[in-house]
Amino acid sequence: MDFFERQENARKRTGLLVLFFGLAVIGIIVVLDVIFSLILGIPWNDSELMLWIAGGVIAMVTIGSLVKMAELSQGGRVVAAMLGGEQVNPHTIDPDERRLVNVVEEMSIASGVPVPEIFVLPDPAINAFAAGHGPGDTAIGITRGAIERLTRDELQGVIAHEFSHILHGDMKLNIRLMGLLNGILFIAFLGGILLRITFYMPSDGGSRSSGGDRKGGGGLVMALLAAGVALYLVGWIGVFFGNLIKAAVSRQREFLADASAVQYTRNPQGIAGALYKIGKFTARLTSPRADEASHMYFGNGVGDNLFNLFATHPPLPERISAISPNFDPSTVDTTPPEKKESVSQKSRPTPPPLPQFGAVPAGGIFMGQDAAPPVGFAAALLAALPEFSQSAVREVQSAMALCYSLILDTDDDRRT
Repeated sequence: MDFFERQENARKRTGLLVLFFGLAVIGIIVVLDVIFSLILGIPWNDSELMLWIAGGVIAMVTIGSLVKMAELSQGGRVVAAMLGGEQVNPHTIDPDERRLVNVVEEMSIASGVPVPEIFVLPDPAINAFAAGHGPGDTAIGITRGAIERLTRDELQGVIAHEFSHILHGDMKLNIRLMGLLNGILFIAFLGGILLRITFYMPSDGGSRSSGGDRKGGGGLVMALLAAGVALYLVGWIGVFFGNLIKAAVSRQREFLADASAVQYTRNPQGIAGALYKIGKFTARLTSPRADEASHMYFGNGVGDNLFNLFATHPPLPERISAISPNFDPSTVDTTPPEKKESVSQKSRPTPPPLPQFGAVPAGGIFMGQDAAPPVGFAAALLAALPEFSQSAVREVQSAMALCYSLILDTDDDRRT
């Protein structure tokens, strides 16, 4: 599998689809310009009218986008809370959660990205997501069904997939897409307000008790009614095509993340097995707000839709064949793995020999190195650490104390 070529193809297609989003906004401006020219009885190419329409549409889309992005400004924890996720305590003694924390920490070391906040969604489906503006405010969420049903290799593949979203800036792109869609929806929202206003206005345009100029008032009501209908319909048409583009963007980023997960773990069977289990069970989330973040999930979390027009994920067989053409479903055990992993350091398998620290490139990025699988290096590094140091590094103050202690130690090896 040439995952580097697949990554490059996915990036090119994503750039083209994001361009289509901009063209969709331009299309909304043109359609509204034509409609309002008919309402006002002036040429559609009147420069002043076009300027007002363009300014109004851009202002509405901007306001709607900023409102949504402000809602998500606190990072990935907002999305996790929206979906009913509960944050995992780094010192948890639950075996499933302990295994999850270990895998996330391994991927963090392997990628050079800070450990994100971890949330578990109380959902029996097999799914996961990464959300946030950047590596510093990221949250990874995973369903209870995933951590109970997936083996360690499969869980590692899923987490590697989500770390790919973090490293390639997909989270920021996802939040911007959510903002743009909300901005286009805001046009329809304003149209609905105008329709409600005209519903409560008397047909003569004056107060219901005072009368008025029936001809002039009636013209105002009809103008507002026409404007409301135009904004409402064009807004929803824009949302329709915006959702199509959002789904297409998401599909390309899923291919990119799948290919990157194989690159990071060097184990296509892990993520392929997780995808196969989604097909055997389900990825559909029960949260009433699951649709809002449908393009962020590892698997299709909202079920099938009409002709799969808005499918945010490629078909599972297509994803599996792309990363593992010779995948054998009979090798996948669909029964939940036994909870063998303990919180005790002694229960861990003997780690493989660590590569020389001098071979690590600047910045601490292990990915793409041919000497050793990056996640294997991370797992071995974690397993080689004393238990007290693993606990210390999860808190800022104790991590600083640990670093100072090592620096001040009289033993040369410990200082190194």
